[in-house]
Amino acid sequence: MKAKMGLRIIYGKSGSGKSEYCFSEISKIIEKEKKIYIITPEQFSFTAERKLMDILKEQATINAEVITLSRMAYRVMSEIGGNNQTHLSKCGKSMLIYSILNTYKKEFKFLGKTDENIDLSMRTITEFKKHNVTMEDLKEETAKTEDEYLKNKLKDMLFIYEKFEEKIQDNYIEETDLLTILAENLDKVDLVKDSIIYIDEFAGFTTQEYDVIKQMINLAKQVNITICVDDLDTNTNPDTDIYYSNKITVRKLQDLAEENNFDIEEIELKNVYRFKTKELKHLSENLYNIKSTKYAENVENIQLFLAQNEYSEVEEVAKKINKLVREENKKYKQISIITQNMDNYSSLVRVIFDQYNIPVFIDEKRDLNQNVIVQYLLSILDVLNRNFTSETVFSYIKLGFSGIEDEEIFKLENYCTKWGIKLNKWKTDFKYELDNENKKNDVIRLNEIRKQIIEPLVNLQKEIREEKTAKNITRLLYEFIQNQNIEEKINQKMNELQAIGKIDLMNEYKESYQIILDVLDEIVLIFGEDKVTIDQYQKILKTGLKNSGLGKIPGTADQVILGDVDRSRSHKVDVVFIIGLNDGVFPRVNKDEGFLNDEDREFLKQDGIELAKGTIEQLYEDKFNIYKAFTTAEKQLYLSYSSSDKDGKSLRPSILINQIKKLYPKLQEKSDIIQKNYEIINKTITYQELIENIAKLKKNEDIPKIWYEIYKYYKSQEKWNTILEQDLEGINYTNIPQEIEKQNIDKLYGNNLRTSISKLETYRRCPFSYYLQYGLKLKEKEELKIQTFNTGSLMHETIDQFFEYVRSEGLELADITEEQILEIVSNIIDENLNLSKNFIFTATAKYKVLVKRLKKIVSKALKYIIQTIIYSDFSIEGTEVEFAEKGKYKPIILELEDGKKIEITGKIDRIDTSKKEDGKYLRIIDYKSSAKNIDLNEVYAGLQIQLLTYTDAICKQEDIIPAGIFYFSLLEQMVKADKRIDEDEIEEIIRKNFKMKGLIVADVKIIKMNDNSLQSGSSKIVPAAITASGGVNEKWTNGVKQEEFKILQDYIYKTIRDISKEILKGRIDLKPYYKKGKTPCEYCNYKAICGFNPRLKDNNYNYIDQKSKDDILIKMKKNLQDNVL
Repeated sequence: MKAKMGLRIIYGKSGSGKSEYCFSEISKIIEKEKKIYIITPEQFSFTAERKLMDILKEQATINAEVITLSRMAYRVMSEIGGNNQTHLSKCGKSMLIYSILNTYKKEFKFLGKTDENIDLSMRTITEFKKHNVTMEDLKEETAKTEDEYLKNKLKDMLFIYEKFEEKIQDNYIEETDLLTILAENLDKVDLVKDSIIYIDEFAGFTTQEYDVIKQMINLAKQVNITICVDDLDTNTNPDTDIYYSNKITVRKLQDLAEENNFDIEEIELKNVYRFKTKELKHLSENLYNIKSTKYAENVENIQLFLAQNEYSEVEEVAKKINKLVREENKKYKQISIITQNMDNYSSLVRVIFDQYNIPVFIDEKRDLNQNVIVQYLLSILDVLNRNFTSETVFSYIKLGFSGIEDEEIFKLENYCTKWGIKLNKWKTDFKYELDNENKKNDVIRLNEIRKQIIEPLVNLQKEIREEKTAKNITRLLYEFIQNQNIEEKINQKMNELQAIGKIDLMNEYKESYQIILDVLDEIVLIFGEDKVTIDQYQKILKTGLKNSGLGKIPGTADQVILGDVDRSRSHKVDVVFIIGLNDGVFPRVNKDEGFLNDEDREFLKQDGIELAKGTIEQLYEDKFNIYKAFTTAEKQLYLSYSSSDKDGKSLRPSILINQIKKLYPKLQEKSDIIQKNYEIINKTITYQELIENIAKLKKNEDIPKIWYEIYKYYKSQEKWNTILEQDLEGINYTNIPQEIEKQNIDKLYGNNLRTSISKLETYRRCPFSYYLQYGLKLKEKEELKIQTFNTGSLMHETIDQFFEYVRSEGLELADITEEQILEIVSNIIDENLNLSKNFIFTATAKYKVLVKRLKKIVSKALKYIIQTIIYSDFSIEGTEVEFAEKGKYKPIILELEDGKKIEITGKIDRIDTSKKEDGKYLRIIDYKSSAKNIDLNEVYAGLQIQLLTYTDAICKQEDIIPAGIFYFSLLEQMVKADKRIDEDEIEEIIRKNFKMKGLIVADVKIIKMNDNSLQSGSSKIVPAAITASGGVNEKWTNGVKQEEFKILQDYIYKTIRDISKEILKGRIDLKPYYKKGKTPCEYCNYKAICGFNPRLKDNNYNYIDQKSKDDILIKMKKNLQDNVL
């Protein structure tokens, strides 16, 4: 038997060639030795296998093998017959811990069942196991500690630990138990006996790993361990010694050898071979050296870049890599990128490198819950768990596995939004609009789609309810996705991805589906016949999937590698880019102490329970990892940081940037903040930069002349010219609309303009809004939601029908009580709710409550509407009076100078008349669901011309005298609670709120006709007052004299003509009005289309002046005179 050589520690600084030494030695002894193992952490195994293949002859590789400790454990188990137990993955472990937290939540004093506590519990149990902390140890410490806070934490974790072990004992092998099994059984097999073992790339070891190393030294011929240190002096200051953490590892290995009488040999690699340039060698010797010296020469092989933001930082890296490959003949695999912020940079690198055609391997585990196949699986459970809400059903449909075309999904969504299809309504045939011949076929087709989507889900829900066990739900879920041909659809998608070269994404589809099946299998194994609800099942599944990330290995031999500082795979690379060197990231601020804080760990350590490193020790380790990153490159190092994040928030440079600047006084920092440097890289990127330069030219900025030649090139290429023309339109874009062309005006409006006064008022509010609404007829998506016009229409109709009922029944208004009003109103509304147009009011319980309120509001309003009649000389002439061919009044016809005609139709809520000796008088009343009054400034601007127009038209058709135009508010009247106010006072406040607003003809006779109870003072019915001497009180009267009313009547016709001319000329100006801080943009449905912004060029308001009544009338009179001239 050959003599054992014990433990050998191979040490040296970063770049001293420790791994190379091992592989060189292996190449020399391979044919002499029985077996050689190279043991590495998981992330380095692929790199080590490639190295081994590079140095060994093909026939000799059977003697040497790269292996991880976990793989070695599985091999030992298979030999001793312990491999027949089920292996519990991290995913299974997380689901089991979720179940424990959920089942025993009342037992915990410190923990809950949140996702954070699942992770916390998993990490803590794993830490206990890796450091051989038993349940007995925890019980002893729980009893011993007087710190209640720590006691509660340990009790909670002990409880979870015990329940976890109860569940897995004799049933499962958990991944963190593997090394314990390996240490206990390694001597029972011949696996490592008399072998040579090289343990490389470890930053430190757990208690479990030390136990395995101990067994290996006992059994193997020799165990070699590489350590990155400058010397073996373990009595150093952790704040100044960059190698402190590794020296602690050395000390533990030395103690292990001494305690077990192992021979120990120490080999120092003094020479540093890695660095091929003086700058990098200087960096390795001085970066964390308290006696550092400055580099006096010019710096060529270290570059520093300050970027505007993270995007431009990654873009600069891409340009540099392209240059290195093109001009210096570098291979992509000779380049690495290291960051400490993978969350921010991985997606940017993925997108930007794709544009620059740079192959990249991103060393990260992707969150499986973001995967589309996983989302599809979860969406099925979402639908069932939330009982077919519209949101969950459409999420399920839109994931692309339903087999429904996008156009049909769009139609289905519009229909369901319009008619409030949700919950159980999905389970019955659609009935709305079946009586509409134009839409009947569409509804039939939508019903077919509904059945195709919903019936399988309904059947699944029914079957699950019959037997709610984890096993049964899993079986039914699997059968469901199989019946939906999910595998066929995935294969089809994979073929499509392969055809367009998206190999990584194709592999992700394949791997993710397999992971889903594995997770489902584990649910059955762990929970089996356990009773679970769909909600619980969904949470268990989500937990499992969250802990089953998509890991990857490099897809091709020649790729740039992006990795995290802590687990970078970079080895023997010429060039390293370290990105994101910002404060708080390099070095990172570590606030997460884990379940046990530093004080807890120190307490346990004093009792002989040594766990993983606390935050202080992690800082030392982080410092060493940063040092490793900065000393990985052999030839060139590129350092970069950003001045702001994606939201524009300022970022500060890392302290390391200042250290580098001090070490290299002649290092020139470059930046794109003031000026961006453009380079000709590839057609796509160069084209993007061409567009940026054209945009600069448009702003009168100078650009290099080469871009003119580049422009000619793209212009001459048929494919690129089309894209170029489109992008130039974008550069020249303005949101100012052009006038409509003549032929399109006729198509939109015809030769004669058929319109209404409210439409013309809309034009004056904003011409562009009018064009979108009435020209292009753009509408918002209809949804089951009561709008103002719904309640307004119902209230108007109810009031109209109320007066019809009163007339038909021969009732006297003065005799009708409030109770009668409410009864009549309730009956009318109940009858109207049976009409299909009012379906919305009975669609939900909430809307049914609204109907009750509407009955009260209308009844209360009618009480005061009746008072406006019985306390006046006016009687109702008509309600809902139309200006139309078949209406009470003919349409209003105006003729323009060019012979074109304007035909105006419309409807008036109520017309009242009063016959007197000198003629018949007219007042018009408009019911409003909002507070509104007549403002002559708005009349002048064309914003309030409706009531004046209709008044004038009736006066001309019937030879009638105008008495006033009024608004009656239908708003619900609220009175602030106050114990000092009695019922009569409340009634008076409500009455004042219901007082009509508007414009009255300021004549005492007419005022008294409107309120025949008024002798002097203010009217309780109309906006007018009479002085004690019997004259018009102009201060409290909102009115005009008869001759002034005539000016208003004449002026509105000029306004109608002016608006009509502008419409028929195709004028669609983006010019909303602005009055006292209010604009129509606040409530406009089209603001996302126009993009109006007063800060943009030519985006101007139509300002409405605030002038007195007299000034307005003078201006109107002058305009009318000018028009005649």
